[in-house]
Amino acid sequence: MTHPILRRFAISLYGAPPDYPLEAFCALLASHGIGGIGLTPPVFSAHAPEEIAAVLARHGLRAASLNSAGYFLHADPAEAAAQAALDARLLAAALVLQAPVNVIPGGLLHTLPGAAGADPALLRAATRRALAAMAAATPKDVALSLEPMHPMAMGLRSCLNQLSAARDAIQDLPGFGLTLDLFHSYWDDGIEALLRDTAGLLRVVQVCGVVLPRDGGPPRRAALRQGEIDVAAFLRALDAAGYDGMIEYEVFFDAMGRPTPEALVEQAVRDFAAISG
Repeated sequence: MTHPILRRFAISLYGAPPDYPLEAFCALLASHGIGGIGLTPPVFSAHAPEEIAAVLARHGLRAASLNSAGYFLHADPAEAAAQAALDARLLAAALVLQAPVNVIPGGLLHTLPGAAGADPALLRAATRRALAAMAAATPKDVALSLEPMHPMAMGLRSCLNQLSAARDAIQDLPGFGLTLDLFHSYWDDGIEALLRDTAGLLRVVQVCGVVLPRDGGPPRRAALRQGEIDVAAFLRALDAAGYDGMIEYEVFFDAMGRPTPEALVEQAVRDFAAISG
């Protein structure tokens, strides 16, 4: 019998091979009783929003997150234009799918090539202005979700790293909430306060195991019951805070050793049922 908690569980399409069909992945999730899917940029290039909605409906799935808008700091015109086109596709899909759009600020290395000594404070200020412009231009029925990232992502992905900084950046911005990816925020002293006081801000919650290499290298994503972070305790804290949204397992195909989708999903189901008991 399918564990009922799996209706709240979602798995990101990032965990499948890049060319794996959306329909096949949705069918695989549904066969295990999983309730949701995290959608990735290639989906929005290959399918119209209505087609995506039809695929999800056939398999009884919800979209847990649409990835990823933002990257406001692109100095390269071609990169900026490509991101703007993706942003437009994501916002159009969000209206149809009624799902949150994950927003990633962009990092210091997106500024002018070769620029040395970029000022993080100035780039954060530019990001806050861009977030305000996005909020003003986004239809009111679209949910936007700003994701702070681990400081090791400062270069290419995010100049906003703490949950408190992300919360401050979206204060008073209509349509915005927060994405809490445990991989990026497990270290943050603000995580307990956020869960206790502002769980209503959470639009997207992503989880995975976090392995901290003994040689001091960068942390890496792992299966839910691997690594040094107590994911079960985090889930209990989420429940205690009143969060009742989807919980998305986000790992990446290559970094996980290129597993078959069947193996990845089967392990994720076993692990999530075990830690959610």
